[in-house]
Order: sequence, then C-alpha cells, then structure tokens
Amino acid sequence: MNTLSLRVTSRIISAVLMVTSALFAGTAAQAVGMTQADLYNPAKINSVEFNIPTASAASLNNRTTAKNYVAASVTITSGANSIGPVQIGLRLKGSTSLELLNQSPSFKLQFNWSALKGQRFLGLKNMTLNAMTQDGSKLHEFAAYKMFNAMKVQAPRTGWATVKVNGVDRGLYANIETYDDIFLDSRFTDSTLHLYEAYAFNDLKVGNDDGTKNTGHYPVKEGWGAAPNKSDLTALINAANTANAAQWWAKLANVSDRAQLIRMWAVENFVGQWDGYSGPIINNHFWRSNTSGKFVLLPWGTDQTFGENRQTDFIPTPIYGDDYFFAMDKPAVGYPWSLQVQHTNAMNRGMLFRMCLVYKPCKTEYLTDLKLVSAKATSIKLVTTMKTAAKLIAPYSDAATKKEQLRTEAWVAKQQAKVAALLKLNKIK
Repeated sequence: MNTLSLRVTSRIISAVLMVTSALFAGTAAQAVGMTQADLYNPAKINSVEFNIPTASAASLNNRTTAKNYVAASVTITSGANSIGPVQIGLRLKGSTSLELLNQSPSFKLQFNWSALKGQRFLGLKNMTLNAMTQDGSKLHEFAAYKMFNAMKVQAPRTGWATVKVNGVDRGLYANIETYDDIFLDSRFTDSTLHLYEAYAFNDLKVGNDDGTKNTGHYPVKEGWGAAPNKSDLTALINAANTANAAQWWAKLANVSDRAQLIRMWAVENFVGQWDGYSGPIINNHFWRSNTSGKFVLLPWGTDQTFGENRQTDFIPTPIYGDDYFFAMDKPAVGYPWSLQVQHTNAMNRGMLFRMCLVYKPCKTEYLTDLKLVSAKATSIKLVTTMKTAAKLIAPYSDAATKKEQLRTEAWVAKQQAKVAALLKLNKIK
C-alpha cells in the first residue's frame, strides 16, 4: 500500500471512530436498557457525575463566563445501567439565581456541542439540571409541570438526580426536560416555525420584534435556519396591541391557539406562578409558532410556585411554612419582593392576560378553565403525588424543606377554596 493510500485509509478510520464516538451515547444507551423514560421518571432518583477539567472549572467560577459552554464529561446512572463518560458542553444556568460552580449552580448540558455535532444521549441534545435553590420544598417544578401537562399545555417532563462534580457530592437536582427541536417534534403534530425565549418585563410591546436570531427582545431558540425573520412575532405583536377588545379577540384567534393561551394562564394562576407570563414579572415562558404563524405558550421556571413566601425565608429570623397568595382575577398584583424591589404592592401583568380580564368572553373562558384546573388537581391526585415525591426525596430534605413540603401540600386545598369563591363571585357554575 502506497503512502497516499495509507493516508486515505487512516482518515477513513478516524472518521468512523469519530462517528462511532458521537453515536455511542445514543445507541449504546439503548443496548443497556436505559431510556429517556428513566431520566424523566419522578419515581426514581438517578445519578449524574461530572468530570470538569481545571480550565473549564475556572470558566464556570467566573461570573463573566459562567454561562458559556465549556468542555466536560458526564456519566449518568439509572438503576443498574450506567453510560459514560460522555463528552459534553457544560454551562451554568440562571439570571438572578445564577450561582457559580463552587456554590450551588444549576447546569445546562449540551451533547452536540462544538466538535460533538450530531451526538445524542438517548436521542437528546440537551439536559437541564436545576439545583432548586429557589424552591424550599423541592417539589414545585415537578408538581407544576405535572399540572400543565395534565391540562394539555405542553410542558417538560421531570425527574430527579443526585449530582457529583469532580467526585464532590452536590446533592439532589431536578432534571427538567429542555425545550429544543427534539422536544417540539415529540410534542406537536404540526411543524414548528420558531421558538422564542422571553425575558422578564419585555412583553409584546410594539418594537419588540427587533433583532436577529440571538439579539433583540425575543431571541430565536429554534427555527432561524429555515425562517431567518421574525414576521410571525410581528403579527402577534400587532394583534396584541389592538385597542378594540372585540377586534383583539378575533385577531388573537388568527395568530394563536387562543384556547391554549387561556388554559396556560389558568394553570399559571392556579399554581401561583407569579414569575410567568400572566404574573407581574411577565417572565419564564416561550412562544412557539407553527408554519401557519399560530402561537402557543410554553411554561418555564416554575420553582417559585404553590404559594411559597420566599421573602420571609430571608429575614433575620427566617419563617418557613407561611403562604403567599395573589389575586387570580386582577390586572395588577404583587410578588413576594415587589414592595422592596419595585416599591409597589401591585404591578401590571402580561398584556394579553390583562385584556382577557376586561373582555367578558375571554374572562369567562379563563374562569371556566380555572375551574377545570382545580378539578384536575383532584382527579390526578396532585397532593398524593406530592406526598409520594416528598417521601422519595426525604433523604435529601432537611427540616426546613420538609416543613415547606407540608405547606405546599396543604396550599393546594386552600387554592381550590379560593378558586371556588372566585367562581361563585362571577356566577360560573
């Protein structure tokens, strides 16, 4: 064999090895019996072990670079099945909740990062591990997303995992399914045009369809390659800013799955999601459009739900187990820190939700959905599943956590009573 042939053969072997390595995390995982259902099974606790090189760790301990992906590897174990180490991209997650690697960070894993393009883990491109530092009970995301999915509002699956970083135990994390093209393809029968990520306080104001893929008020997380524009968002914003209520109602049906939006608001309000679209911060949600330009809302960031009064967790003498409620039918409400941060007890909520409250057909549909959500919490035995989850994670729950778990479980019935009173007031039978 001549030198040229040897070089060609060597390159072919190298290419095959790269492809084999890239596919390992997907195909081998199936062979040993682990599936996505194992990762997102709230009845079991898996384990995730990161090996983070020194240079990567330094980047993740720098607030300026902590949200940039760096090289790392991960080994994931579910029951008797273990896969890894698998090379990944790893970054930290959070805005006001961002904690560095040497603290209690939340993580974003990317299996197809950089040179690993094409790699999958059990068919996944991404994973999200939340440290639950803003959830005193460790139950809120699990329970909130269960309610959204039960009401046919597409939301993440959840699981549990213990996390180790370079051999050091970091405790229990919530494994939250990540919004990406794999999630969208698995949950929607129509084709996705764009997935927009929302940021706090922006809302659908005129001009907020600015920027390109990664810039502007609504960056595009999926779909830019096929449709490098925001014309669908422009149409949604134009409809949202229609002053006449009847015309607004009709236009909303043209640019969205209107019934899905209203169900989404009903679930947000029932679970006490003040940090979502219909809350005063207008935060933690994604807008997903199909190729017909119709939008749905996807929930996110549901850790501060079910009435946890986190403000009193941080006073000189912390108070655990006290409830927080906000009105489910008012255009402006507060949140636990609104008086200290915004110097007001009431802030305007998402503009579509506010318009809904003043237009009778929309408000009636919203209240009717609220009634259905309250009934669904009973029919799916939400409190029972909370108790079961609390028992599962008891080894990772301290006294304060267990007190918040009991409060969270009791809060559901209190919220159902508030819903019943609201329905009676509005003569919804």
